[in-house]
Amino acid sequence: MVSKKWKVLWDKRALEDLLLITKKDAQLIVKKVENYLSKDPLKLGKPLKGQLKNLYRYRVGNYRVVYAIEKEEITILVVRIGKRDEIYKK
Repeated sequence: MVSKKWKVLWDKRALEDLLLITKKDAQLIVKKVENYLSKDPLKLGKPLKGQLKNLYRYRVGNYRVVYAIEKEEITILVVRIGKRDEIYKK
């Protein structure tokens, strides 16, 4: 069975977050999201709780990628990227 790859969309805020981190880390995050997370975002990510309960997180090194899932459209929307101690305060 061939698994369907999810389409990845990047929110403007997530793209701005990428510009604030090192180029090497930003490239790694984009690569991991596009090549790994897009294969199974429900299994690879973890659901968030509280005010962020409709979002998921995916860990890439010291960074967290926060994203929403649109199941009907088979789409991942990356909304924010940041270090663990900062990301949930944004």
